[in-house]
This record gives sequence, C-alpha cells and structure tokens, in this order.
Amino acid sequence: MGTKMRKVGFTFNEASLKSLDDMWARSGLPDRAAVVKQSLQILQALQTQEAQGYTQVSVRNPETGEERFYNGSSLDHFLRN
Repeated sequence: MGTKMRKVGFTFNEASLKSLDDMWARSGLPDRAAVVKQSLQILQALQTQEAQGYTQVSVRNPETGEERFYNGSSLDHFLRN
C-alpha cells in the first residue's frame, strides 16, 4: 500500500518565503515541498535527540577542519519553534 498524501497550504511572510526560496535554491531538491519535508525531518531528529538528553550539535567543514558547536539556548530557538 502506498503512502497516503495530503495537500496542505502554508502562508509565509516575505522574509520566511525568501528563506525558503534560498534553501530551495541551494538544496537541489525538486520543489519547496521537499525542502519543507526535509526540514521537518531534521527538526524531528533534533527534537528526538534533545528528548534523550543531548544538548549540543556540532558541524564540521571537511575542507578546513573547522568545527562549530550549537548548544543549550542556541538550540532552543529552532527546537521549540
């Protein structure tokens, strides 16, 4: 049996729509809906990790070796919105 699909609509202010369009342009994904879906999956994964007690996210640039860390209240902004 296939995945049940539902059509939904969103209303964006100009700044949010620009952010979505920028993300779409960089993503290589086929449409805005795919960008929103992927963003929700990432947010869900982060929320799951937070619920298990994790408090820090690290990202690393493999070309430079530079690392950045996001933790505590800096995660609260996107985990709770």
